[in-house]
Amino acid sequence: MSRQIKLRDALVNELRTNAYLISLHQKLLMSYCYEIFGQSSLLDSNEIQDLLTFADLMSKTDDLKLEQNSLEIVICLSKIYPHSHSIKFYKNRIFEELGNYSRLEKDDYKPTNSVDSLITRIQKENEQAKRRFPIGDGYFIGKQRELYHSISKNLNSVSAPTSMGKSFLMKMFIEEKIKIGEKLTFVYLVPTKALISEVTNDLCDRLGDTLKTQDYRIVNRFDYMGGDEPFTNFIYVLTPERFEYLLLNGFPKDIDYLFIDEAQNISEADSRSTIYYRVFDLLKGQNLHPKITFAAPLIDNPEIYEALSTLEKGSTLKVNLSPVCQIYFIVSKNGKVEVYDQIISDFITIDNLNFHTTSKPINDLLHKIHGQSLVYRNSINNAVNGANSWAESCNNYIGQENKDLSKYIHNQIHEGYYLSNLVLQKIGYHFGKIPDEIRNKIESSFCEGVIDTLFCTSTLMQGVNLPADNIIIDNKQNGRKIMSPIQFKNLTGRVGRLGSSMLGNVFLIAESDNNITKFKELVISDKLKAKLSLNTLIDRKTIRNVNKDLKLGDLTLQSVRNEIGNSTNFDAIRKFTLIYLNDLQKSRNNVITEHFNKGITSDDQSIIKRKFVEKYGDQVEEDVNFSVDQSIELENRIKSTEIDYPSIFNPDEKLNISGATLFLKDLSDIYNWKKYEPDIATDNENNLVLKDYSEILLRWMSGEPLYQLCDYVIKKRKTDYNYLDRSEKVRKNLGIIGNRYDNGSMDEINLSIQVTLEALSIIRFKFSNYFFRFSCALKKELEVTMLENDWYQYLEYGAVDEEVIWLEQLGYSRSNAIKIVRSNVGAIDEDELGKKMVIKDRLESIGNKEINLETERIIKNYPDVFVEEVD
Repeated sequence: MSRQIKLRDALVNELRTNAYLISLHQKLLMSYCYEIFGQSSLLDSNEIQDLLTFADLMSKTDDLKLEQNSLEIVICLSKIYPHSHSIKFYKNRIFEELGNYSRLEKDDYKPTNSVDSLITRIQKENEQAKRRFPIGDGYFIGKQRELYHSISKNLNSVSAPTSMGKSFLMKMFIEEKIKIGEKLTFVYLVPTKALISEVTNDLCDRLGDTLKTQDYRIVNRFDYMGGDEPFTNFIYVLTPERFEYLLLNGFPKDIDYLFIDEAQNISEADSRSTIYYRVFDLLKGQNLHPKITFAAPLIDNPEIYEALSTLEKGSTLKVNLSPVCQIYFIVSKNGKVEVYDQIISDFITIDNLNFHTTSKPINDLLHKIHGQSLVYRNSINNAVNGANSWAESCNNYIGQENKDLSKYIHNQIHEGYYLSNLVLQKIGYHFGKIPDEIRNKIESSFCEGVIDTLFCTSTLMQGVNLPADNIIIDNKQNGRKIMSPIQFKNLTGRVGRLGSSMLGNVFLIAESDNNITKFKELVISDKLKAKLSLNTLIDRKTIRNVNKDLKLGDLTLQSVRNEIGNSTNFDAIRKFTLIYLNDLQKSRNNVITEHFNKGITSDDQSIIKRKFVEKYGDQVEEDVNFSVDQSIELENRIKSTEIDYPSIFNPDEKLNISGATLFLKDLSDIYNWKKYEPDIATDNENNLVLKDYSEILLRWMSGEPLYQLCDYVIKKRKTDYNYLDRSEKVRKNLGIIGNRYDNGSMDEINLSIQVTLEALSIIRFKFSNYFFRFSCALKKELEVTMLENDWYQYLEYGAVDEEVIWLEQLGYSRSNAIKIVRSNVGAIDEDELGKKMVIKDRLESIGNKEINLETERIIKNYPDVFVEEVD
């Protein structure tokens, strides 16, 4: 008796292997490629109709791969023939079949009046109604509705393509809960400070006056928890580091919802990933049990992140079908172009394509393609050089529309900064060390279309969403490491966005056969299983060395350092070890203790605990950034001496550089920087490096604008060649040899600017942690809640002026806060109770567009602070 097979299954099997469909699909890909490069399509009208019919059938199969192929077919056809009535009809029909009512195209097609058409219309309207957003206009796409409703569960792990709008859905969930009157506390974690501004601005725009009417406030400050506002509800938008700081100081409220955006960062093999683990330790220790959502780009096992939580197994949702499509091209050094065919899961060669490359293939490609483009480079120097090279290739075209942007960058950094001139040609670059204010401007300018080519580093993988049509990748590395398939898919998923283009082109430029092979592996790979960074970094051998060091009471982990060598990996391993030690001493069990205890026996654990009691008594260090030996040395120094932050200025009003240098030397001894922070300075350069940092630190804290800092460093380095870069680490990393413009690398002005930005990064992020601990210890010893001369606060805000700090706490950028105070228009006043307020009329009299734009957002979050001037 023959086996029965369902019609749908038979259809799937036929479509997967249909020779005519395969040949038609390849012809479509070739035609699309010809369209991109300015040549005519190969398809005739019958073939177009057959493709549409195939696409229509594939959309009805419930087979993921075929559904994605159906989308690809109609989107590609609509790009080649944008005015075709038939293509619009089928495109809308397929979109409806796949649950996408948000991007239907208007068409003049009128269905015939029949019973079937009436039933179809009613079904469509019913499905649309079910998919309508709970608030605002729009419709859920594909699996978005299921994803949205899963957020309310106790523990929720979601994975979906970058274009699926996970962040959008989490923000809409917050908006709905607030607008229906629920009184809740939300914590929204993002991986970078730049994304804090993006999420805060978006929530302010969404909620508007509702923030006031429902008694809510958005908080993104590192030093405010809201305990003094018992009747206000809060939305905390924070990095994991800032959230850890607030938890260490005793979070004053229950947390109802915790959203972890870009959760794939828990898998990154770096020290920042350790903070996520510590956050969950602290939540448990403070008996805080929020509903948790982990949101990651497309991975096969999103449930892996649930291991950090103590909650029982939660809800897992993995969405594979993307509402947008990416077409992958490989361009070799001889101009050969191959395109990836999803149906056969292999690349096909595009014949008869008149595309020749030179020694600058990125420029050759940019001249050919249309739309907005991202260009991924694996280093800062490559991104900057690429942008400059492309600008030269554009024949020095200067546009009028970006003069304000150019002037803004010029005024913020320096007139000689490459970026200020590049934007005049609608070109930009984007990487982590660029100040947040400038980077936000570049991103918004790209979104507005006034920048059309943006050269980027791996910051694109940190959740930056830009409406790009194309991405060009000429390197398979992320920094110095080969990209993983997950990183690659996350990166290429940045093109083709729901709100802009439904199709993104991914151009992979391969300079060698080896690169062609590697790129093909990355495109075709389905190895999308994520690992916890704990498992990636710490293997059995490392655990044995950790065990050996801890049994000796050696917190410098000399055995581990000898094995690892790599400072980035060592820093992460040391932090994991410190968390393990803390949990061991407090008899806590979690994913970290379980992992370490695979190689550390109960007898070893007892030896370790006894050893640390012998050396340090019952003292335990809670902060993952420090070890107990550092904490004890700090306490002893404060108790036995009168150590304190020195004054920022000397009596003659000059910067107290000598006092600051001596203080940093004291901190170096207390915290044992020679062992724990060897990157700050080598032994023989320590005094000189700390003196350099002292000067920049004081200038920053005293409120010196960034452009003045850059100008100072540029002039200083003309006579003091290696100022702020004594080991020439920055210079070498940028490939610059000698005191000259070499091999297309940065000139000395831009190198000096980069040195300034690198130094500020070290000062603001490394020194900040040490200042924080010093301030806490000093306040405890003096039995006060505030210090009169708190360098930790001055460093975080980049100011000593109380009014500047207060404005930054409201949400103004440092530069705008300084401008407001120094304008002397009296924009800040006090009421009869001594409460600070901003007088809007005086603020507007400054006539600064950037200040006015920030005010529009901030006033939504702090409406009671802004008042009109009374005559």
